[in-house]
Amino acid sequence: GGTLGLRGQFTQPTGSFGLQPRVAQFTVAGLGTEAMLGARTACGPPSRLAADSWLARAVIAAEDQRFFQHPGYDLVELSAALDSNQKKGGIDRGGSTITQQLAKMLVTGSERSLERKLREMLYAVEMEQTLGKARILQLYLDNAPWGKVCGAEAAAKHYFKRSATRLEPAQAVWLASMLHAPGLAAERWAREGSLDPQRVKWVAEGIRGISRAQREALLRNVEKARYAPPSAE
Repeated sequence: GGTLGLRGQFTQPTGSFGLQPRVAQFTVAGLGTEAMLGARTACGPPSRLAADSWLARAVIAAEDQRFFQHPGYDLVELSAALDSNQKKGGIDRGGSTITQQLAKMLVTGSERSLERKLREMLYAVEMEQTLGKARILQLYLDNAPWGKVCGAEAAAKHYFKRSATRLEPAQAVWLASMLHAPGLAAERWAREGSLDPQRVKWVAEGIRGISRAQREALLRNVEKARYAPPSAE
């Protein structure tokens, strides 16, 4: 038990602001994240995807397989990512949750500093409390970067000429596989007509809440899938 009070002054490109979050038994308050309940995306129309849609499932498999279990940060995944990156001598695996990634997109930016990572974690914990999993997932889908476009709806129309709600399972897996490095993935797709097959397969294997028959069909379709890159704009 007990309560830890924190006071800090942080600087963003747009200026400075003060915050006084309260951390009590891994809870945070005072950052104003409840305002995100009505937030709108600048990436175009919202996707309005259900949490059990193929793209939502694939994104969770790709970016945060313990999304529904953690409180905004995931020490298990962070430890695994650090171990994997150390073994491979580079950044092979990220440890940020979907909630932390959303905090980076909407609030903290991507500056490489411990100060920013602390702010990201504090915002993520409060967002879990004020927004809930469903809203966090929706905001992530509506703001995530996909190469030249952002947001699931814009990405589905850019890459597959259809709404995000009408994506085929293998198409959803392809889009989710891009999120690890969206710019590089888009360039590879345009250059080679393909994505990293190992990552695509890994994402497909990680999708939860589907039957064995659905998974077997998905893996077959993903293995033989060949999608033409979008026309250059």
